[in-house]
Amino acid sequence: MSRATRRIIVAHLTERGMSPAEIAAELGVSRDTVRRDLADAPPPAPAPEPEPAPSVAAGLLLPDGVKLRADLDVLTAAYKAARPEDAARFAIHQAAVGVRRYWRARAGAGQLTGGEVNGALQA
Repeated sequence: MSRATRRIIVAHLTERGMSPAEIAAELGVSRDTVRRDLADAPPPAPAPEPEPAPSVAAGLLLPDGVKLRADLDVLTAAYKAARPEDAARFAIHQAAVGVRRYWRARAGAGQLTGGEVNGALQA
């Protein structure tokens, strides 16, 4: 077996908890050879970077809970939605429509500042 192959095997067996003496006996080499292979082994490769989480615009993640699940079940039945996600989307949309209507009324009465008007009335 090549030195490179042996080093890979030694590293693997070490990770599995075998001692240098056990590895030496398993591979038919001296304990010093195993120790050298461990000392000369390249450092472990860094773990791959996790993929970034999708943005909120790509989807909405909510913590699951008994109350939230019950509320989603009620909305799903009330809106005759095929999936809880559809019911949640519709309920959020309906709430936003009401908020926009309220903001437009306040903007018309001059009760909102310029920054609030721009953000409130978009969409």
